[in-house]
Amino acid sequence: ACLAVVFSHLLGIFYPQLHNFAKSNLPQFQFAEIIHNSPFTFFFSGTGAVFVFFVLSGYVLTLSSLRAKDKTKKLKESLIKRYPRLAIPVIFSCLLIYVSLHVDVDVSRTSEWFQSLKITPVFFNALYEGAIGSFIFGSAKYNPVLWTMQIELLGSLVIYFACFFQDKKIIKYIFLFFCIAASAKISALAFLGIISFILGHFLYLSKVKLNESVSILLLFTGLYLCGAHNTSESYALFTKFLGSHTYNILNFIGGFLIVLATLNSVIIDRLLDKKPLVHLGKLSFSIYLIHIPIIYLIGIPVFNFALDSNISFVLSSLLSICVVLFSTIIFSEVYSRIFDDASIKISNRLSKLLIK
Repeated sequence: ACLAVVFSHLLGIFYPQLHNFAKSNLPQFQFAEIIHNSPFTFFFSGTGAVFVFFVLSGYVLTLSSLRAKDKTKKLKESLIKRYPRLAIPVIFSCLLIYVSLHVDVDVSRTSEWFQSLKITPVFFNALYEGAIGSFIFGSAKYNPVLWTMQIELLGSLVIYFACFFQDKKIIKYIFLFFCIAASAKISALAFLGIISFILGHFLYLSKVKLNESVSILLLFTGLYLCGAHNTSESYALFTKFLGSHTYNILNFIGGFLIVLATLNSVIIDRLLDKKPLVHLGKLSFSIYLIHIPIIYLIGIPVFNFALDSNISFVLSSLLSICVVLFSTIIFSEVYSRIFDDASIKISNRLSKLLIK
């Protein structure tokens, strides 16, 4: 899922035609048009991947919360730990981009969306966005992936309290209904995001068991839905009914189905339960946070150098994409060990200190 986000941004930089969210002055390609209109665009579905994250978060947070013997203590620990656990890596990602923007990289040959990310860096603005703006308002001026942090924090709080009220069903359902209604006031994505958390919560509680063939069918259905774009010919039937909401709604449903299928399939489990992929999962949050500055500092200069060396646009972009993927995984190892691991240790110590 984290790699799908990286692909989404990389292809959005060089081939905005694949997403077709807005008109672009970059070269147009027939193969990009064909891919956009195909049902096989899930591999660069950043939004579908984000909904996978949300459902998984609801599932995993429920699992960890309900295993605790002392629910009151667990709720206190969770409420104390969640913000620093998320905020520390997020803050440093914004500061990394703040530093990166002091390097003058020529982005004139990339998409208009990526050009808009090159802003005048202000230290306190970057610090504010990482610490407060992204979590309270979903601000993503410095790091475009941070719009999800508001939903991630709110969704986590919803799950913690839902688990706390587990034995008081009426209170729990009233609380969840209120949370869903309140999230609709924030945005359509927040509404679908909070529902995704709650679906993950009930996915754990229900212990749904599906046979292998149904699970595989749900996986392919989820992948198909996560490839949705409002202007894609492969989703024209949905667009007739959902209109401009097609993209968000189908990615939301697709993300849930992918998690549901993965949790029930022995075949999928065997494919994914490999050491390199498990380790990639550990790095996923770091990859998610730092791939934009790596694209800016490494990917775009490589792309520009290749173009200036009379290499075609397509080959130059492919070279840049390969370099970015390799660099992102390497640097995310370092980032994870320094900031991600530190956030876990600090949040645990803070929890013990305050509860004591």
